[in-house]
Amino acid sequence: MAVVIFNLTLATILGFAIAFTHQRTRNGLSYSQSFFATLVLITVIAAVIMTIVANNIFGALGLLGAFTFIRFRTIIKETRDIAFVFFALAEGIAAGLGHFATAIISTFIIALIAYAIYKFNLGSVIDKKCILLITASSPLDQNSINEKLNSVEAVVTMLSSKRRQDGLFDYTFSVTGKQIDFLDKTISELTHSLPITQYDLISGKESIEY
Repeated sequence: MAVVIFNLTLATILGFAIAFTHQRTRNGLSYSQSFFATLVLITVIAAVIMTIVANNIFGALGLLGAFTFIRFRTIIKETRDIAFVFFALAEGIAAGLGHFATAIISTFIIALIAYAIYKFNLGSVIDKKCILLITASSPLDQNSINEKLNSVEAVVTMLSSKRRQDGLFDYTFSVTGKQIDFLDKTISELTHSLPITQYDLISGKESIEY
């Protein structure tokens, strides 16, 4: 009983450490609280399963047969989330089998790696990017917009343009640069020199897909 309690307690602590690491280093537009709970529960459940089937081949086969009836319909939006699911499973298995040193050390190292990737923005091709939606009363020239944005070192690429039935023009631009934080003020100033009637700036913190 003491071993079981210790295994599950350790798995719970590691599960919360994994979940908080995922929450702290997430860059996406959306965040699901249920995924936080899922990471914690997966770690504990994996520990329970491994405690049950340890040195018991028949128990392992029975659990495998039971899991074949489960159908998973939820789509994981980011490949990074899949890594955290396996992270939780691995630490739960380690705790359940009694490999305490492996569980604790690997949790610390993997969490440190995830935080380093987030902190230093490793793997990013560009510093920042966003989507700019503009409504204009007359056609716009992409080169003129790029000239206006030189002060914030931003580059604009037109993704689409459309003329509406009311005579207005809708434009979608991809904006990349190092000083995107100052872009909103610059575009607001552009409305005085260009025929811009409305604009929306959408930022996804490195995770926009279009």
